[in-house]
Amino acid sequence: MGGRLARTLYSLLFYLLMPAVWLLVLWRSIKEPEYRGTPLQRFGYVPETSRAQPVVWIHAVSAGETIAVAPLVKRLLASGCSIVMTNMTPTGRERVGALLGDEVENYYVPYDLPGAVKRFLKNVKPNALVVIDTELWPNMIHCCHLSDIRVLSINARLSEKSARGYRLIHSISSRMLQEIDVVAAQKEAQGQRFIELGLDETKLHVAGSIKFHSDRAPDHGEKVDAILSLLGSRPRLIAASTHPGEEALMLEAFSKLKESIPGLMLVIAPRHVHRANDVIRLIDEIGLKFVLRSQEKACDEDTDIFLLDTMGELSYFYGACEIAIVGGSFVPIGGHNFMEAVIANVPVVMGPYLRNIEDVAAEFVEEDALTVVSDVEGLTLVLRDMLQSEPSRQSQVSRARTVFRRNEGALARAEELILEQLD
Repeated sequence: MGGRLARTLYSLLFYLLMPAVWLLVLWRSIKEPEYRGTPLQRFGYVPETSRAQPVVWIHAVSAGETIAVAPLVKRLLASGCSIVMTNMTPTGRERVGALLGDEVENYYVPYDLPGAVKRFLKNVKPNALVVIDTELWPNMIHCCHLSDIRVLSINARLSEKSARGYRLIHSISSRMLQEIDVVAAQKEAQGQRFIELGLDETKLHVAGSIKFHSDRAPDHGEKVDAILSLLGSRPRLIAASTHPGEEALMLEAFSKLKESIPGLMLVIAPRHVHRANDVIRLIDEIGLKFVLRSQEKACDEDTDIFLLDTMGELSYFYGACEIAIVGGSFVPIGGHNFMEAVIANVPVVMGPYLRNIEDVAAEFVEEDALTVVSDVEGLTLVLRDMLQSEPSRQSQVSRARTVFRRNEGALARAEELILEQLD
């Protein structure tokens, strides 16, 4: 099947599925009302503007990708670019607002329908599209290609499993890759998979991961100190970016650890803050005492759990704890970015599900700079050993910093590749 016909059938199928897509959006909006916000943006209806400087459209799916790309956005702004950012989720948009404010324009990404994408391009008039982490959509890329808009996939990663999926739709994926101007892959092996799927090897650059970049806010130390004044001087663990099923596991491990480590406190930061009430029910079921971040209340000596039910402070809470347990890894989500914890000089423990971050995590695991456990028993044992040995914690932190420094530089390479396409 030719690429044009395959893309036409894909578009037709997408149109037919739109009722189901909107039902999914409405279902998600029950817990996150922002999913109902500005629905026309998803069809490309955004303000029409005209700018003198080059316009770079950056698409970052959700919060993790937005956090990773924010330092690159700041570099491009300093280089004289105008930035339009799109996200798929409300959490992604919230992170854009928190990290970049009104320095950029921010919209929901248009659905991958020809009309929606063309309408968005007509209104925004970008000179380049930068896609973060292999979020590739056939019509988005094709419409940019037809309009002579340069297309770059930055921080690109492609597992063997994902490559097999692309091979099943070879007539679409090979044409799509031919229309991309630059792929900046994180690893050599991933870059080779892009080539095998149809990318011209002259367009491939192995640039590393932009997640290896330290970009602390100037007031980072002050905010950590303020958080410490709320938490107190007791030993502290943080379970971050947790999903359903993970909080129960963390609470089970915590309850066991309390028996041998007096005064221990657990900070829980759910991946999605709208789930705070679900976590509260779990805490109540086992009779632990908790404090909510939104209460702006200091913990006392009886507080067991501090629940981070607000957005935007995770990096500071990492800096205020002895050990970070990063979620999405104890249930089959695939793991979340743990780099903020590394930057905060905190040892990191994760579960066995690391598919989403395997490219970054592999080197840390090989260097014993990241601890991976398989179940609650292993988690409890590792945490007990680490809490009772500051030298072991500091040793892991030192190894993690070594790996981190070895990989720095990807951000500068990504900026250079983007600016080259704007010349």
